[in-house]
Amino acid sequence: MLKQASLLAALALLAPLAQAESFCVPGPGDLPETTLQGGLTTAKRDDPLVPFQGERCGMRQVGHEPLALRGSFGDIQLMGLCAYASMRDPSDLTLPTTGTAVIDMRVPSQPVWVQTLRTPAMQRAYSALEIQRSTLVAAFKDFGPGGNNWFDIYDVSGDCLNPRHLATTTTASGNHDGWLTPDTNTYYGIPFGGQTIQQNPQRIDVHVLDMTDKANPLRLLNWNRLQLPAEVQAATLATRNFHDVSTNDDGTRLYLALYGGNNALGGFPADGSGRCANGLLILDSSDVALRRADPQLRYISFVSWCSQPIDPDFGDGSTAAAHATEFVIHENGRPYILSTDESGAGLDGEWNRHPLQRTFSRLIDISDDTNPRVVSTFKPDVNDPDNVAQVMAEQINGGMLHYIGFDDRYKMRLVFYAGANQGIRVVDFRVPESPREIAYYKAPNVATTRVGENDFTRPDPRYDPDNCLIYTGWNQGGLRILELTDPEYNACMRRLTFGIGRIGSGRQRVDFGFEADRKHHGYGDLRGLLVLHDHGTGAKIHLKEVTALGSVHDACGSVLPAQNAVQFDGSGTFNGEAATFRVCVQDNNARIFPGRKPGQSQPPQSRLHVACTSGCTYSVDGTVQVGIIEVQQR
Repeated sequence: MLKQASLLAALALLAPLAQAESFCVPGPGDLPETTLQGGLTTAKRDDPLVPFQGERCGMRQVGHEPLALRGSFGDIQLMGLCAYASMRDPSDLTLPTTGTAVIDMRVPSQPVWVQTLRTPAMQRAYSALEIQRSTLVAAFKDFGPGGNNWFDIYDVSGDCLNPRHLATTTTASGNHDGWLTPDTNTYYGIPFGGQTIQQNPQRIDVHVLDMTDKANPLRLLNWNRLQLPAEVQAATLATRNFHDVSTNDDGTRLYLALYGGNNALGGFPADGSGRCANGLLILDSSDVALRRADPQLRYISFVSWCSQPIDPDFGDGSTAAAHATEFVIHENGRPYILSTDESGAGLDGEWNRHPLQRTFSRLIDISDDTNPRVVSTFKPDVNDPDNVAQVMAEQINGGMLHYIGFDDRYKMRLVFYAGANQGIRVVDFRVPESPREIAYYKAPNVATTRVGENDFTRPDPRYDPDNCLIYTGWNQGGLRILELTDPEYNACMRRLTFGIGRIGSGRQRVDFGFEADRKHHGYGDLRGLLVLHDHGTGAKIHLKEVTALGSVHDACGSVLPAQNAVQFDGSGTFNGEAATFRVCVQDNNARIFPGRKPGQSQPPQSRLHVACTSGCTYSVDGTVQVGIIEVQQR
């Protein structure tokens, strides 16, 4: 053992080390990583005296709904001030808590699990939990019980806390992943597992539902790779599965991840024949989108990971299986596919399996979808093969870039990777050819985290652009709501607000005036003040220093999280004594001044909420009777 340790130490000294190109500078409240970017040493993870407290840089947790630590987190979707969190296997389908949790997000710092959807597919929905506009769908993960591949449809256009069940049906095959087109009229499902195409030429690789009538969905077509041109068939036959699916905005292009290579977590041919049977397949789905008679999915192009090895660390590109394929439009106006991989070291990425962990992300330009072009790649340092000696010597564990979210599918700059045991990694793609990591978050252990593990994140992170919040799922710890802490990347922190006026009337009126923002057009230091006089109680508040500003996170009475709302916290005095305060305002475009004519229409009134958080117990909440509140996004 001593000789082995000496050898590893020597290797660590001799090997060239590729250091992290992370642009996150730790700030107040951060707990930065202490080893290679994306890594976690066994000693720190398994410390018997100090349970793992998590690591973070440029991000913080806003809220946490542990979901009773039920585990097996599936997927997340958002609608309004509601979140939906599903559950994958293993799970006990007979338990009332097994299913898709409906979560009240009106107070992001205090999410509340209000009910569980338990129709057949909702009991075990995974990556086929999808939402577009006001339609929520779920497919039972992989192959359903008794040969029934259950599929549920809900309407969330009304009260999002009480989705309205429209239909339950079955799909033609299993659903490991799925996609609901933006017009909500078509669902694509992807089976995973089962017989190979050689064993069963009728195997279904993609199945399609017509959802034009949400209460009566119809099977539209089934497709497999034997419908591809002969030369493309030959390139794809060796692998068993496709894995992920998405479409462009009008549904006329279909993007599929071919799950192959010689190091796939889900298995691969022992004879090596699947070496290059992995990558991105693009199909023309215009027949389906336009509901033409006898619809077909027609071949456009296939990019094997072997064909464009622009990063030398990929070798010949054959070592990992394509996992995710997400369609985005960059802020530069060009369409891309974001991809991730999955390979043999798995979600844990244990240090002694590091040579198997060859998983990376690609940004692929599909402006010419007959000739897709890999523009750039991204990987944390712990996945860099140049660091294998250090990883082995220091026993550094590292997961893999696995699932994908983004700030705006149609104007993408930031990508949120759910990196399994690497946690959430936030990467800035403003320059598509030069992605750079700007933040990360690894969750602390929870009561059900087993010895020798840390909690990992699996589903696609979802972004709430109105409130600049990132919704993430953790296998043991449940739902965690995060935010970025740099106003460069968190637009809600750049909001400006000011107001003057009165709530209430007569002797009970409350007069107020305030302003709060950041200097240098929203990117600098905080500044602001608030003066309030409650004539009914005699309370006088003077908030002199603003200590935080952003979207509404906390309980703020009638002021709810919204694009036109701001929360700022600060310190000052209450009736002359030191105190701290929370202030929440909502701008409803109302400008109300004395002298309104009788019968003149009343605009929606803006709102103000002020509460002591220490040093006093006062609070006030109401609509502006006279005056103005304004919120501006910068």
